[in-house]
Amino acid sequence: MSGKETTVIIGGGIAGVHAAQTLRSEGCRGDIVLFDSDETPPYDRPPLSKEYMLGKVSDSEISIMSREMAEELNIQLKLGVRIDSIHAGQKEVKADDGRTYNWDKLLLATGSKLRKISIPGDHLDQVFYLKKLSDARKMKEKLPGIKSVVLIGAGFIGAELASSFKSLGIHVTMIEKAGLPMARILGREIGRYFLQMHEANGVNVITGDSVAAIIGKDTVEKVVTVHGQEIDCQAVVIGIGVEPNTEISHPELKVDRGYVVNEYGETSIPGIFAAGDCTVWPYKGNNIHVEHWDHAVYHAQAAAKNMIAEKTVPYHRVPYFWSDQYGQRFQYAGHTKEWENTVLRGDMEEGKFTYFYLDKRNIVTAALMVNTPRDVLPVRKLIDREEAVDPALLADSSIAIKKAKVKSPV
Repeated sequence: MSGKETTVIIGGGIAGVHAAQTLRSEGCRGDIVLFDSDETPPYDRPPLSKEYMLGKVSDSEISIMSREMAEELNIQLKLGVRIDSIHAGQKEVKADDGRTYNWDKLLLATGSKLRKISIPGDHLDQVFYLKKLSDARKMKEKLPGIKSVVLIGAGFIGAELASSFKSLGIHVTMIEKAGLPMARILGREIGRYFLQMHEANGVNVITGDSVAAIIGKDTVEKVVTVHGQEIDCQAVVIGIGVEPNTEISHPELKVDRGYVVNEYGETSIPGIFAAGDCTVWPYKGNNIHVEHWDHAVYHAQAAAKNMIAEKTVPYHRVPYFWSDQYGQRFQYAGHTKEWENTVLRGDMEEGKFTYFYLDKRNIVTAALMVNTPRDVLPVRKLIDREEAVDPALLADSSIAIKKAKVKSPV
């Protein structure tokens, strides 16, 4: 990449910022232009449902690229600008106000967008979604007047907000359409653990039901479920997940849920790369999609290096994410949608265990670590090596995880 080239990055989240910083640290001397539709300088999103909601961190403390930092790195921040189309032949992008910007290399770091529901009353004041800093600010402003809140969805965002609201003395009702929280992703046994944890912390959990309507004159007064339950509340938070933001399209840009990239982060159009939550990428023989902070950072760094020197840094990192709820830390490594067997290491009743997901070859494909931070590194190494394990050895906490692999015959 010559010093005269221009690199355009669309998206000012974790992936976009880390890509821009990596380009500079790896020797890119050309122009770097970072676009984001949000008018707020880039910030970290995971604290929004936890530390920020509890008032433990300020706006400045979750900033990841201030205007001053961007100026020091000679990165042009174009905030409040929404890019809506790519002209690959002309190597330009077009904003929704009609302006165009040229590029030599382009990175799509557009992240994810909220899944939304449409039900009667969803327009009322104090119906919230949580995605951006502005969403969190609005919610925090209203918290002093809220005694009871209904959370729609028992995923990680909903669970983290339940934990935060309970610590603030707010009564929480969580409504989950499935029979158990997180069971589709983590299995029924872990789903029961999450259900019991929420209930033990005073959350009213309603499963196998969904919200039919939100009732109120101007602001939220109660919700009514499909099965006829009525819950009085002063706020509703909708947390039913996200999906890749692939609104910027091009006929030659391959999309299969997310932007499809190769191991170097390049899309189906040469010179256009993508990284983070908006992508589908190759992992252990399959194309997968994850929405993790860790993935956004390292995928963006790898893509940026490949933008400078083509096909030099293949990306094969084992996925990882974490969540803090009710004083407990949950860490998940690997990726799987189905499994042949599971192995419990530790004690669920004590709330300190690692739960392994094995395929039919007894190879660990993923693991959930609950208050066992020392297991994270050996678990990630075990998943990366793809070596068969002895389930009995793996379940034995007195035996090191790295020694649980099946011994080769002499």
